[in-house]
Amino acid sequence: MELILGDIREDELDLVFAYEQELEVDFPTSEHIYPRIPHVVHQTWKDIHVPSEFHANVRSFVELHPDFDYFFWTDASARILIRARHPNLLALFDNIVEPVRRADLLRYVVLYEYGGVYADIDTQCLRPLHRVLNKYACVLSPEPYEHASLIFNTEFMVTNSIMFCRANHPFFKQVLENIADFNHFSQDIDATGPNFLTFQLNVFDKNGGKVLTNKHAKSQLEVKHGSRKKGKVSNKLEPDDDDFIFIPSSQYFQNDLDPVRFDQFRRLCANFINLNNIQKRGCVTLKDRGMKYRQSKYAYTKHFFYHTGYKIIPEGKTSISELVPSVKIYKG
Repeated sequence: MELILGDIREDELDLVFAYEQELEVDFPTSEHIYPRIPHVVHQTWKDIHVPSEFHANVRSFVELHPDFDYFFWTDASARILIRARHPNLLALFDNIVEPVRRADLLRYVVLYEYGGVYADIDTQCLRPLHRVLNKYACVLSPEPYEHASLIFNTEFMVTNSIMFCRANHPFFKQVLENIADFNHFSQDIDATGPNFLTFQLNVFDKNGGKVLTNKHAKSQLEVKHGSRKKGKVSNKLEPDDDDFIFIPSSQYFQNDLDPVRFDQFRRLCANFINLNNIQKRGCVTLKDRGMKYRQSKYAYTKHFFYHTGYKIIPEGKTSISELVPSVKIYKG
């Protein structure tokens, strides 16, 4: 069904431009001999038995990266790791009721400890990721602009469904130092998920962390670099800095939209005249790029939005070791 923008004039449509045009270049890379981010893939599930819905996704990462280590994390191996490396977070992990929050905590721990690629199990890899891991020490993908603007009424938020980072990055150290303080939030997205991660990213930047954004995300984050007033030291971006975080276009890793939100988007945009500018821009972007069929020849991954923490997934009968004979499972 075509998206209808209700009561919009042509002259207004020109003013409320689509935020992100279709990508015309591949992910920036370099010719480093060694990758900045380790060739390691991390995925998680509650136990070692992978539901059939996710077999193809797991295989996509393994088959496209035969030279990568593949780690599979369960609730049991996660607890062993946290007890060994972050005992201060063990009580938090043990007392978490919601599986989503436990999985969120785990992904931050494994990226901090090992580095590499973290990908939700409902994510498919479309192209080899070697290029992505060469130039920057850490890469966080934004959510699609339509998600940020039409669901949360903001212009920017990062996803935690796929992340890339070197081990021991100060940003994830900050995340782990602060995550317990957000456990009182009732919504998972605020306590441990993308809203929490986005808040931490803004804190990291304001406290002197180095966040390098592309032209799309730069105005969203309002990152100001260069000479500073009031005696502050200038902060010149150098892509080779080990503490940089690169924020690319969402189209590389989060090109698709959550189908659960389609009806919500249609209803919202049908009331276009009463929306604020952020929402209007989201609707125009949605109409420009499409809702269900979105092209991006440079996309590396596709997220299927299974919402595994909120619906019943049939128990898996296939062990991860059957899918990935070379799998690494942490045992302490």
